[in-house]
Amino acid sequence: MIDYAFKEATTLEEGVNNLYTILTHLRSPEGCPWDREQTNESVSLDLLEELYEYLDTLESKNIEASSEELGDLLLNTFMLARIHEEQNDFSPVTAMNLVCEKLIRRHPHVFGNVEANNPEEVLKVWNKVKVDVEGKKESDDDFFSRIPRSMDKLETALKMQKKMKQVGFDWPNIEGVLDKIDEEKGELIEAINNQTNIEEELGDLLFAVVNLARFLDLDPVLALHRSNQKVRRRFNSVVKHCKEHSIELSYDNIELLNAIWDKVKRED
Repeated sequence: MIDYAFKEATTLEEGVNNLYTILTHLRSPEGCPWDREQTNESVSLDLLEELYEYLDTLESKNIEASSEELGDLLLNTFMLARIHEEQNDFSPVTAMNLVCEKLIRRHPHVFGNVEANNPEEVLKVWNKVKVDVEGKKESDDDFFSRIPRSMDKLETALKMQKKMKQVGFDWPNIEGVLDKIDEEKGELIEAINNQTNIEEELGDLLFAVVNLARFLDLDPVLALHRSNQKVRRRFNSVVKHCKEHSIELSYDNIELLNAIWDKVKRED
């Protein structure tokens, strides 16, 4: 048993210290077996899951839940910091110093004499510092080398399209994007009929749909996440209705299930 008495924090410094101290205890030999076996990879996946749970609270405008989920995000971030410290990679203070220095360096329009009067100018300044000061340039043989390979694939497509736009390779208007979706849909149908290159054509259609999300200034991952949540909510209502009325969930009842689904959609 670890002798630790929690004292509620009243300052940011105390809060940070409390959380990191508790995580250090949990990761210690006398701590929790589950917490001790966590790795950078496993915690990173938890961090992504907690991020989407936080986004859900924003969508529902549940401030109390947002506070809790933001705490979970901090928990996983600090857990990653603790694991790196245990591995003698770097300390959390080193990571925080580096990001503070980066923020000051990339905001010369705030902490220096550079002019940037709107978000577009700010992005130009930010990218110029990244390239000219930090030397973060694309490799000669890969225009997209600065995009992390482990990034979500829908986000990767979005990042690639944004980089192509920076050099003028883009549709002039949304009509071109919509036409491209129709074109890719036709090619996918043809591939299905011929039973050839189906995966490739499906990928092309998905890439075109991501392009549409970009033109609409929407994040495709977040849009899909919200659609998943909507389907989850509606189909759970279908399942509940079927249980209440002793209706079997099976293909034999597909017409009835579709009717229930349509009713749930109208009421949602």
